[in-house]
Amino acid sequence: MTSKETGDAIKCAYDKLVPIEKLKAHPKNPNTHTKRQVEALAKIINHQGWRAPIVVSKATGLIVAGHCRLEAAKHLKLTHVPVDYQQFGTEADEL
Repeated sequence: MTSKETGDAIKCAYDKLVPIEKLKAHPKNPNTHTKRQVEALAKIINHQGWRAPIVVSKATGLIVAGHCRLEAAKHLKLTHVPVDYQQFGTEADEL
């Protein structure tokens, strides 16, 4: 992967680099992020690299943590993001 695809550097543990279009936001995600927040996070990722992966549930395939990171990656026009797949006991645990 080139830095154009993932950003300058990945400085966190992750299971796999995943194409952005393969990720699905959790429809019950209670958090919302403003355009300003997304742009600020994009600046941080662009400057410091990835410090945390996007967390995806092994059971449902939905994003559990990292919705704003995904939007920041889209803002940066990245094609792949670091993903950590985790097991959760229940759907409530995912939220």
